[in-house]
Amino acid sequence: MSTGELLDIEPLELKFPFELKKQISCSLQLSNRTDSYVAFKVKTTNPKKYCVRPNTGVVLPRSACDII
Repeated sequence: MSTGELLDIEPLELKFPFELKKQISCSLQLSNRTDSYVAFKVKTTNPKKYCVRPNTGVVLPRSACDII
């Protein structure tokens, strides 16, 4: 995390292995390293193909949120 960033994101790159006729998921974690609340919103390039939950929220100070 560099100075000025509010959240750590892990992993930085998501990989979706293709499997015919199978729903695939992967997750990421947002970690708030500040002493303040941090709001987030995740937008996809194709909402009909990708479902993100939760797609909005607030990460509490010094805590983490898992996104699927």
